[in-house]
Amino acid sequence: MVRFECWALAGVAFAAPAGALAQQDGTEPAMPVVRISAPALGAGSARSSSVLEADVLARQPPGLDPFKQLARVPGLQTSSGDAITGSYSMRLTLRGLNKEQIGISVDGIPNGSTLSNGGTMPHRLLESANLDSIEVSPTAGDLGTPSNQALGGYIDFRTRDPALTRAVYGELSGGSAGYRRAFLRVDSGQSASGLSAYADISRSFQRTWPGEQSGRNLRWHADLRLLQDLGGGSSLRATLSYNRFADNDYDPVALRAISAPFYKATFEGDPSSDGLSDRWTGDPAQDQNYRGTHGINSRDILAHVDWTQRFGRSAQLVLKPYLHTQYGYGWFYVPYQQAPADGQAYSAVSPGGAPVASAQECFAGQYRRNAGGSLQPLSRAEFPAGASAAMLKALGCPSAGAFAMNPPAQWGARLATTRRSDYRIRRQGVLTEWSMALGDYQQLRVGAWYEHIDRSKSRNWYAVSDPLRNGDFDAARGPYSVTHDRRYLVNTVMAYAQDRLELLSRRLQLSIGATWQRSRESYASPVEFFGTRSLSAASGLLPKVSALYRIDGGWELFASRARNFSAIPDSVFEGTAAISAKRGIQPETSVNSDAGLRWLRGAYGFGVTAYAIDYRDRISIQNGKPDADIFSRDATTTFSNQGGIRSRGLELSGQANWRQLELVLNYTLNRARYAEDTPAEGIRAGDPVLGARRRTGFAEVTWKPRRAWRLSVNASYAGAAAGTYGAVPNTVIAGGPAAYPREYMPAYTLVGLALSYRPGGEWGGWCRHCELLLNADNLLNRHYLGGLGSELANSNPLTTGRYFLGSPRALFLTLRSSF
Repeated sequence: MVRFECWALAGVAFAAPAGALAQQDGTEPAMPVVRISAPALGAGSARSSSVLEADVLARQPPGLDPFKQLARVPGLQTSSGDAITGSYSMRLTLRGLNKEQIGISVDGIPNGSTLSNGGTMPHRLLESANLDSIEVSPTAGDLGTPSNQALGGYIDFRTRDPALTRAVYGELSGGSAGYRRAFLRVDSGQSASGLSAYADISRSFQRTWPGEQSGRNLRWHADLRLLQDLGGGSSLRATLSYNRFADNDYDPVALRAISAPFYKATFEGDPSSDGLSDRWTGDPAQDQNYRGTHGINSRDILAHVDWTQRFGRSAQLVLKPYLHTQYGYGWFYVPYQQAPADGQAYSAVSPGGAPVASAQECFAGQYRRNAGGSLQPLSRAEFPAGASAAMLKALGCPSAGAFAMNPPAQWGARLATTRRSDYRIRRQGVLTEWSMALGDYQQLRVGAWYEHIDRSKSRNWYAVSDPLRNGDFDAARGPYSVTHDRRYLVNTVMAYAQDRLELLSRRLQLSIGATWQRSRESYASPVEFFGTRSLSAASGLLPKVSALYRIDGGWELFASRARNFSAIPDSVFEGTAAISAKRGIQPETSVNSDAGLRWLRGAYGFGVTAYAIDYRDRISIQNGKPDADIFSRDATTTFSNQGGIRSRGLELSGQANWRQLELVLNYTLNRARYAEDTPAEGIRAGDPVLGARRRTGFAEVTWKPRRAWRLSVNASYAGAAAGTYGAVPNTVIAGGPAAYPREYMPAYTLVGLALSYRPGGEWGGWCRHCELLLNADNLLNRHYLGGLGSELANSNPLTTGRYFLGSPRALFLTLRSSF
């Protein structure tokens, strides 16, 4: 059942930048010229490209996560646990690659890692109401795009500049699951000296939708932007963004009951529940599944400057220094204590020594009967040999196999811990580019990027004060154990050059360029090992070539080929990790190619693109002791380069505009397969890539019967996708099947709706430039699996096949106004 709530909208005055909802002179805007959106089809680009412009973005629910704005891009699939956002549950795939393999930037500033806990999702660095455009390059980003993870595709979110005239703009929204959002932006207008600015602030709140909606998502965001016009096309732009949020997200589920002993919920059992509970019981074994005991808090500050200096009409210098800081933590409640063997909260490893072992204690207050029959308290839990480890496992003690136990009648009170993973990030860097025209038909670009990252994360264990009441702990007493204290120092350098030529009377555009990139990283964790580990990876020369040929009648032919590079991930450093390959770990690389045909004529356009991605040297992880406990440090993991991914596909897209109707269509056929056998993961060459949809499609029809009304109805189709690597022998569940067959996430189709009304002069007064917007997501309330937790899956039947539920039907009502 959908709950719909809306803030009171009457009696609130807002305003907006001139031109957002009305012309600067206050008159109603004229009917637009009926043309297709050429940027959306990539017109004029020598590679596959899609640009979502401000008018398209404005139709989406206010506050929508920037990733979820991308549903209409061919070959790209996004999903999260709810209709608005999601940190842990947010999933994105593009042509067979996931969000950790796609480059992301905000106003050209690299986003960094997109991991939900310890990384930065783009919605933390921008306000959706300020989005001006989103450019997606599905195969390879433009030369010089800064990223340590762009193996295939690049996404750049661009935000608006200050308005030239003084203005105020506001939004109020309400909707399903208690959604409430308020946004206010004030533009100063441009002064006589050429200075303009805006400041904005927003607050949004939403409850989680399953059960009794006990989870919360709260976000505060603020921006300040100054723009100084230096004359002659030169400018100086400075931006400061602040974001703070607290998020109880959604848990992964299994597909079917065959895996039920190890999952809280299964999609086929109950597609409307992720197994988390809404009420506190006082039993830690049950309350570890209380939604309020899982979450992420984060605070981000991003400051960047964009200085563009023109030298005449033919040359330009761009300089972009930036600083990004983040502090946050994720927490999780567990029904045990992670007790270090030496009794010390923090035990650094000595030279040549081993880390201090720890054990999971699940019970306290045990007693033993002495010879006289009286009970004697034990200072430490004891579990006699021969007792059932399965019984402990059922009661929520993850490392039950390491213990025997007393008879249940002799057990005492349960122990409980809030396990908190704290992380801090400081990224600082600079981008620069010199470009100049050599005559009328040639342009040179030379640029560089440097970034330094100082990042730390620790895992701290806090004893819960009173498990009967809640999961609170006394932070002033500090953690009773620290099992991770990790620090990373990363330096990245990139240089690039490009020569672009216009030939054959400007019919042919040819770009030839290359990038070189190097990443050096050091890593220390005093409680896990002594000293410092380090790795360095260089890309070699990465050529990028593209061509565009314009034919009479609105036809364009294009083709591109690029070699991409990804820095070595942090995981190869951590804990007991070891590198097994004789030549060490090599950085992951990819070769991306595409070719296509476009046609654009007035109100009509279509495009067809064929692409190929060869992702090489995939870094694979194997656990030498799948049943071992990494927190107790008896697990062993090894990393090696094993095979890669071959992705081949075809994308079709089209648009048509008439005076009262608009039509947008796209369809993608994608075949993403693992290139080589990886026995440790159960992968065979030719197996489908996890989470990569075979077929996807999008269609939208917009009806504009009158100037004031607009109605858009869309449908998004996602075909089936592999959820597990393959048939895995059953060595875990007694009496179960001999093997776990490969699972597939079912296909689904979602219907959405957007209805807007601009009353114009009919309402008068402060609401002369109002707009009412009604959005419906998943209008037919379909149950579906939105995405795969690929970073959670491995070859062990206990943990393979983790999925996130897609969001149910959600309704949103928004009032926008400006003056």
